[in-house]
Order: sequence, then C-alpha cells, then structure tokens
Amino acid sequence: MRFAVEEINNSTTLLPNVSLGYEIFDHCSDTRNFHAVLSFISKNGSMKPKEKLNNYQPKVIALTGPYGSLRTITVAPLITMDLIPMVNYGASSYVFSDKLQYPSYVRTIPSNKDLIEMIIHIIRWYGWNWVAFLGSQHDLDGLKLFNKYIRNTGICLAYQEGLSLNANYSQTLKKIDELNINVIVIFALPQYATKMIKSAIANNIQNKVWIASQHWAMNKQLPTEPGIGKIGTIIGITEKLLSLPGFNEFVYKARGTTDVGHNDRAESEVQGKNKTCNQVCDYCSLLTAEEIINENPTLSFSIYAAIYTIAHALHKVLQCDMNECHKNTVVKPYMLLGEIKKLDFLLNGRHIEYDDHFDPTISFAVVLWRTDVNPPRFEMVGSYEKHPEITFTIDNSLLLWHNNGSVPFSNCSVECEAGYSRKPEGFHSCCFSCEKCPPNTYVDFSRKYIRQQTMRPWNLKR
Repeated sequence: MRFAVEEINNSTTLLPNVSLGYEIFDHCSDTRNFHAVLSFISKNGSMKPKEKLNNYQPKVIALTGPYGSLRTITVAPLITMDLIPMVNYGASSYVFSDKLQYPSYVRTIPSNKDLIEMIIHIIRWYGWNWVAFLGSQHDLDGLKLFNKYIRNTGICLAYQEGLSLNANYSQTLKKIDELNINVIVIFALPQYATKMIKSAIANNIQNKVWIASQHWAMNKQLPTEPGIGKIGTIIGITEKLLSLPGFNEFVYKARGTTDVGHNDRAESEVQGKNKTCNQVCDYCSLLTAEEIINENPTLSFSIYAAIYTIAHALHKVLQCDMNECHKNTVVKPYMLLGEIKKLDFLLNGRHIEYDDHFDPTISFAVVLWRTDVNPPRFEMVGSYEKHPEITFTIDNSLLLWHNNGSVPFSNCSVECEAGYSRKPEGFHSCCFSCEKCPPNTYVDFSRKYIRQQTMRPWNLKR
C-alpha cells in the first residue's frame, strides 16, 4: 500500500497537485477491531446522527482492507451503510456481491463464485466425479457454492470438511484415502493449506491431485518443502500474473538493508513486550525484505490495484487534467463510489474495471507446480476468461502428471461397457455397479439414473 501511495504522490499526471494521506491499523481480532473503524467513520473524534448523506464528511473518503472474509464481514456494514468506498483486496466471499447489503463494497480480487466455477471447470475437463473439498472456518461460502454449482454436473462430493488450525489433519487425510478419493480441493487460507500439505508429506500420502484455491496457489514456500513431489500433482487457480516494477527496490529501501537475516534488535524489543492486542503491528519489523517480496504476488497486485482505484476515482471527482486538480472541490465518499463504477484504466497491462456488483473483470490462469525442477516454479498451463464470454482451456501437453504422464483416475465407478446398464449403489449418483442388459432392452442415456426400457417387437403387416 505504501508503495502505491508513494508512486501516486510522485506522479505528475494522476493527482498532480494533490497528495494522498493514510492511516494504517492492524487487525487484531473480529471483536476488537472496531476502534479503528469508528475512528475512520467519525469526524473530529465524534459521530452524530446524519439527516442527509450529502452533508456527511467522515475522517476518510475511502478505506481498503481488511484481509479475509470473516474479518471483513464484521466491519463492512459500518463502512458501507454510509456509502464510504470499501475497496477490498482480500475478501472473496460472494455475500459481498449483494449490493443491497454492501452497497459500497468494491473488491480487486475475484469472488468465491468465480473461483468455484473455475475449479469445477477443471474437474469436468478431466472427467473426474469423486472429489474431496476442504474449506476452513474463515471461509463463509466456498463449500456452500461448491455444493450448489456441482448440481447436475455429474460430480459427487465424496468428502467435505471445514478445517480449523487445531484439526486432526492426519485423520482427515486417512478418511480421504480410505474413500479412494484422488482429487482434493483445498479452498482455504495459506495457513490451513500449509498444514494440510505438510501433513500429507508426513503421512506419506501419494499420487493425489491437489487443486489449490487462489489463496495459496502462488505460495512460494510450500514448493520447496522436502518430499512434496511424492504427494502428487498440484494445480493452482490464480489471476494472470503481473509484475510490480520498482516494488523490490522500494522494499529494500524501506527496510534499509538487503540482509536476509532478521532484525535482532527489533526481535528482542518485541519479545520484551506483553503480547496484547493494541492495534499495533509488533511483528511487522521482524519481516525481512525477502519475506515481503516473496509474498503471494497476486495479493500484492490486488492491494496495489485497490489504491490506484481510489486514486483514479479521486482524479475524476477533482476534475484533474495533466497539470492540476480542482483542490477546492469538497470530496464526499459517495462521489468516489459513483466514479469507481465507471472506471476503466490500464494498470501495468491489466484493465481495471468493475461490473454491476463492483467485482473486477479478471482473467484467470491455471498453474502447475513444477516441483520436479530446482528451484521449483509455477507454469501456466491454462486460462479462464469471463469477458466478453466464458472461455476455458487447458493445454494437456503441459500437464506433467505424477501417474506416468496419464490423467489420474478419480471416479467412484468405472463406466459400464456397451451392453451393460448402471445399477445405483449407495447415496451418490456417480456410484454404481454394472449389470448386463436383458434381451430386447436398451439403455436410456437421457436420464440421470440410467434405466432399462423394453423394446417392443415390430409387427409388420402387408
């Protein structure tokens, strides 16, 4: 965020004679986060009942963050009820697309609906129908949306679980293995995915297909984990990657060193403090430049895009030209919101624009984790476009499957041969046995559950 603000303030064209200011608050917990929010929406430290929105002038004209849907949903109603633009970079829950409840919520990352639809496209592309879905307690609707959108697709959800950090990950993997599930979707934040992948390595889980949600698809630490190549093939879904020129240099300059080691002095100071939630990021000083730079690049760009969204909207409200802005204009939050809806600008090669739900129009990539090379890398093997129409494709020749190059099998049952019909078994529609068709019958493939119908002999008369 600081990088984007400094870049904008140094620009001579975006806001030529205007400087952006900001306040940063650390998110402590869902219940102790309201001090910062109330500070943002107050004026001179107080809040008064408002009769007209036109007269409302809070301390800030826009807000970005926090990261995560659960954190966001606790504070979003307070922000959006007064039409203060809440340009979020890390909350993907589909509930925020409801503009009746969150009228000024804007996001620079795709919604869970888009992410789930893309995962289903991948599963259907390879004909899998026997899958596991692992979410987390911080996920508000990923599992719900997955269950909704796999209806009438032939996909069966064989196992599902909402993980906590204290969950028994080994037991979860054991259950999945016993059910012969070979495709596992992990739709969770990095801390949950990391524990699950490390547990899979420790428990010698092998030859699975792991589908990584955007939250951890570009995690740069996990691919270097010893033994990760044995657990199978990892496919990630993410936004098409874009670079941030100058970001690395900015981080090194801000840190004042290129030393990889931690700041021992800062660490000792933190250890000497009581671990209290006081809206101060005690541990920020412990992060090295490399740790910041190696963070998920899609997250970095989402934050960058959020700040530029606010700046471009402000450019319109202040009627800026190449030389100056009309600084005498009193900027109201709702004015920014109106301009955000109309935005369409290029940012490092990406079109930044929003649909009627204030969701971004984004191009997605399917990436393969190449853990077989040193150093490991992410290789784009497919793409998913929603605009102007939905197109999904994967280059099968680029997929290096763990199973000797052949597509892994993850179906409840093997399809019946000609002359045999399905006989449903158990709860799931994709689980069946095959029985030989009686004479003078045929299989009706138009129905979800295949049934037999008797063929009547023709009575030919002259």
